[in-house]
Amino acid sequence: MKKKKDIKKSAQAYGGVDKDKPEDYKNLYTRALADYQNLQKETTKEKEEFARYVKSNMIMEFIPIYENLKTAVEHSEDDNQWLKGVEYIIKQFEDMFANNGVQIINPVDESFNPEEHEAVEKIETENKKQIDKIVKVVKQGYKMGDKVIQPAKVVVYSFKK
Repeated sequence: MKKKKDIKKSAQAYGGVDKDKPEDYKNLYTRALADYQNLQKETTKEKEEFARYVKSNMIMEFIPIYENLKTAVEHSEDDNQWLKGVEYIIKQFEDMFANNGVQIINPVDESFNPEEHEAVEKIETENKKQIDKIVKVVKQGYKMGDKVIQPAKVVVYSFKK
């Protein structure tokens, strides 16, 4: 019986509930339930955001290794088993990126987009169709979902003055 009195006291303090009206308790219950459900949704959303943050940080740790392996293969002159092994490792990295929703930004001949690209050099041109087009990708970028985790470093055409 003591619990019932405590509930009535807290209900009266919380919302000015009349102890003789059950609909007031129903309204309080409905509000409390809605607050609890909103808290659950917010907590779930925060956990998902944290998981995406951790995943993107982990991917950022792997990107330099992947790029160094690709550079080593590009500069290799021999065609031996060692090189084939490194190419296989590169393929595994690419599969891991794809499985984790990472897209490689390689924007040759696309228009410059400051949200995904970082211009490191400009080449002047008189051709107006080529203005703000990407000439060369110096370093690939990476995107996870809608979030750019590393912008592509590019060379862009600009209008010759």
